[in-house]
Amino acid sequence: MRLARLALVFVPALLISACATSNGTVNAIGFPEARPVQATARMDLVVDTDANGLLWSQMGAFHAFVDHYKSNGHGPIILSWPDGSAEDDAAQGAMSELRAFLDSQGVGARFTEEGPYDARGMGNAPVIVSYMHYETEMPAECTNRRWDDLRIERMNDGYEGFGCFMAQNRAAMIGDPYHLAGPTDHDAPDSERRQTVLDTYRQGEPTSTQRRDDESGAVSTAVD
Repeated sequence: MRLARLALVFVPALLISACATSNGTVNAIGFPEARPVQATARMDLVVDTDANGLLWSQMGAFHAFVDHYKSNGHGPIILSWPDGSAEDDAAQGAMSELRAFLDSQGVGARFTEEGPYDARGMGNAPVIVSYMHYETEMPAECTNRRWDDLRIERMNDGYEGFGCFMAQNRAAMIGDPYHLAGPTDHDAPDSERRQTVLDTYRQGEPTSTQRRDDESGAVSTAVD
């Protein structure tokens, strides 16, 4: 377990903190470029002793947390429960609820890491859930800058901050900032489907998928 290396700072809600960078701020043609920055998404769930676990409202917030993990998370999702506090039993009940929910969302045990942290002497010690993701960071030359008056750029040269608009637009459009670091891996092609299309082609038959009548895109001519 790598949980001993986690810095446990308790906050009542989701904490996002930048911790490292992964590439430069200028692309291959010399324009400024946004870069992906590692960050930690964290959620502290204070257990309810009366419910011996978590409340429905907490599970609703955790659902949104897991949705973000599934679309933008990298690495395992880490669950850490308090050990030695007055809420130990309720914390174990909360852990059971979280495991069951993660499994229902397709985030099984192989995508998670678990472990206790020392909560002796602490009150309302929460269950902590966290994972790594990436955020977009703009280069310094594009941050809080005053745009030049382009009417005086008579030599048609690149002005200070040239390309920043393009970098900002790309950063706004990308789904997962991690993709700014480079291309991601992809699954292997479906060899069975490829062979089916090839066999159909050799037989002189259409290789496109056949549509049913109810899939027609024709516009109805019916009028009221």
